[in-house]
Amino acid sequence: MKKIHLVILLLVFLVQPTIGQELTGSWKAELEVMGQKIPLLFHFEKEDGQWTGKMDSPSQGAMGIPMSKVLFDGLMLAFEIGGGVISYEGLFVEAKIQGTFKQSGLSLPLDLLKVDDNARENAVQRPQEPQAPFEYEIIETHFVNSLGNRLYGTITKPQGAGPFPAVILVTGSGPQNRNSEIFGHAPFWVMADYLTSHGIVVFRYDERGVGESEGNFSQATTSDFAKDAKAAFAHLTSFDYVDKSNAGMIGHSEGGLIAWVMAANTENTDLKFVLALAGPVVPIPDLMKKQTEDVSRSVGNPKALVEQQVKINSRFYQMVEESKNLEEAKSQVKALVNEVVGTYDMSAELKQEQINNLIPALERSLNPWFYHFIRTNPEALIEQIQIPVFAAFGGKDVQVNAAQNGNRLVQLFQGKDDLLTLKVYPNLNHLFQSAQTGAVAEYAEIEETFNEEVLKDIAKFILELN
Repeated sequence: MKKIHLVILLLVFLVQPTIGQELTGSWKAELEVMGQKIPLLFHFEKEDGQWTGKMDSPSQGAMGIPMSKVLFDGLMLAFEIGGGVISYEGLFVEAKIQGTFKQSGLSLPLDLLKVDDNARENAVQRPQEPQAPFEYEIIETHFVNSLGNRLYGTITKPQGAGPFPAVILVTGSGPQNRNSEIFGHAPFWVMADYLTSHGIVVFRYDERGVGESEGNFSQATTSDFAKDAKAAFAHLTSFDYVDKSNAGMIGHSEGGLIAWVMAANTENTDLKFVLALAGPVVPIPDLMKKQTEDVSRSVGNPKALVEQQVKINSRFYQMVEESKNLEEAKSQVKALVNEVVGTYDMSAELKQEQINNLIPALERSLNPWFYHFIRTNPEALIEQIQIPVFAAFGGKDVQVNAAQNGNRLVQLFQGKDDLLTLKVYPNLNHLFQSAQTGAVAEYAEIEETFNEEVLKDIAKFILELN
């Protein structure tokens, strides 16, 4: 046995110097989840002695998802996405990497196989993605948030000394980089290119724990992300080329909620306006109940199933709202699921299957971010706003319903109507793409990244404030 151990150690020692070079490039894998195989691609590079990586999930339309951490010692590979929301640990065995993929409490075997460096299976075209040469300056920069983390981003600035109108861009929920990359689209890159080409300075940045930015994404709440946005805005307005009399922010989805947070608390800031794109207006439990219904219908679920999903989610949100803390909420999940599923009109066997699936799913969702998010009431923030607001909704949005939120926003701005510019685009979805149904499954299939009519309206609103 000692001789065998010695041989293994020698082999490890001998292969380490050569394997380190072989990680660079693209690797493919198939993740098997509940009988379904999900193809994945991983891309690794080494720059200035540091490993970086991205993941593609072509079947889900998610391309270029940045890794927040990559560790490789020549034999063992470990990486994280979203500050640990997804993680992987593997070991080189001959020509492949054998390891374990972890996400949301699931732990699954996953082997990586090397492919051609240029392989981008099932890649889709994104005609709006900006192409060089650019007629504006691109400036890499960073700021420090309230925890001392450095958050890195990119400023696009028109040529000349300025001062110019300026905005920061704040992404929606989930770990996102400065381009807000999702389903193979880079909407914030498209938006920054358009606005800066029309005379507006734009600062977009990687969220904490994502891309180049430091920090822990998985433990942060909307309130924490709002603090980061405030620090980003202060950083942007510190430059002489920024017109502090015409500086604001644009937020999408959860970023729109952050727009309300910042607009309601403008003391000691130069914030002059906000733009909320598909931003929540009604109390979050009401928003989420409508979202459950709209999303379920968009995928063709029968009425009975839609009603079941709305019922369990509604009770779940109510329980979270009424709980004293996160731990109490977690302790009540099992009893809640058993009670609600017990009322379903189905066999005992199907009920048990539902219970077995729902309990771990709801328990996994109860993280600090979700607990804080569900207990948020945007209406209380919007009532305090005293600066100009541009709000936009897509008529086919199944995540933030245009009628529910747009109508309530009009009511909240009664008596200060002159501050509100409200736009509803009938044929656009949650990402402001021209859509057939608005279903989430369409996001990746649509070539348009961000509708140009909306971009024109955004630029017009900002430039006319000056």
